[in-house]
Amino acid sequence: MAAIGWIDFSSEHRDKVRTVIDLLRKKGVIDELGIGVIRDSLADRMFPGISTIQTRAKYFTLTALLIREYLDLPRREKDKLSLEAHFREREKACRIQLVQRYGSSAESLGIFGVSFGESTDRDVLRPPSSAYWNGLRVFGFVRTRLSLPEFSRKLSKPQSLQDLLQDTSHLKGDDVDADPQTLPTVRAPQISANYWDDLAITLTATEAEFLKQQITSNVPTSFLGQILLDDEATDQVVQLEPNARFMDLAELPFVKDLGSIDLKRTISHARDFWKILRGAHIRYNWLLQKRFGQPSLLATRQQDWEAWVDEMQQFEWAQWNTDFLWEVVEQHGSKPKADTRNFVNGWIQQARSAIPNTAACDELVGFQERAIKGPRARLRPYAKDVDIGEWVGLKGLDFRFSQVRDLVRDIRRGESGEADPDAGR
Repeated sequence: MAAIGWIDFSSEHRDKVRTVIDLLRKKGVIDELGIGVIRDSLADRMFPGISTIQTRAKYFTLTALLIREYLDLPRREKDKLSLEAHFREREKACRIQLVQRYGSSAESLGIFGVSFGESTDRDVLRPPSSAYWNGLRVFGFVRTRLSLPEFSRKLSKPQSLQDLLQDTSHLKGDDVDADPQTLPTVRAPQISANYWDDLAITLTATEAEFLKQQITSNVPTSFLGQILLDDEATDQVVQLEPNARFMDLAELPFVKDLGSIDLKRTISHARDFWKILRGAHIRYNWLLQKRFGQPSLLATRQQDWEAWVDEMQQFEWAQWNTDFLWEVVEQHGSKPKADTRNFVNGWIQQARSAIPNTAACDELVGFQERAIKGPRARLRPYAKDVDIGEWVGLKGLDFRFSQVRDLVRDIRRGESGEADPDAGR
């Protein structure tokens, strides 16, 4: 059995590694050509605070409420129990309560740890408090830049409250003149007396309104913020077909009316980035089928390739700016490897040409796969007995759209009173 190990330098590093492990567990999420760093930068610009391992909007408010619950404990109890230990105890109890409420339908409701059922001695490696922590900071639920373990440690030291409030000027919400020392460390919605006894995975109206306010106050110029600020935009997102992708979101009518030129440019570049790089993934699969696959599938990939070439000949290159793409990546702190930058630039150059040089395209794809995967590369020289299916690698880039749509839908159902707590929808 293979194992993954790492040197645990910090809690932030640990969370990043756990995120990678979570992603690797999901079938079909394999970035064979290393463009994920660009995808994630574009997603961060459009949908800050959202991650692919988030499930339901409820966990934003639920986690904030558990923090407030901990803060309300008597000092002597907090001295014996850290915030992280409180989370372990209460999140497990919430999971069991939700599983009991929804029974066999719980599997489809996005409940964290649902596979553990009502077990008390096992739980998820990445609980909601960890998966949602960055979002809680971005949306102003928690006014800190500390990681969850660091925040937990600071809470155990009353004299360190100042540390909890470090550099919070960007998290003031509507009250830009407020004194950071007078603002609450944690913001959470008001709840009814029977909230915990009647716990549901859906948002109450109060929770939905509170979550919407936190998002629109703290990231109003993001794509997510703009969707929630406009009822018509929210309706258009909620009404998308179940199998809709980011491409469908980017083409909705309200997007054309967005006031921010920078945001519209980011959305169009995210959409078009996959249109362009899809060709590299087609070529990658063409090469795999040629070396190891079936003639029928090779013919299909050849048809895909010819269709992509035709699409690039009709592409509106006047609207594309490669420098803008790299600006977004750099502004969000990502540092793609030189090989990846060269690969993307080289591929865009080929896509711009009237007739791409297939030999040059194949060389770009082969070199990039070897740079990313090393000895595990399928296209390495002398590779034998490579097991491939109909398609290998990414089939599209959704930029966390599925999580965003679920979040928007949960908020809309909650604030409109359409949520059914007993059905979980």
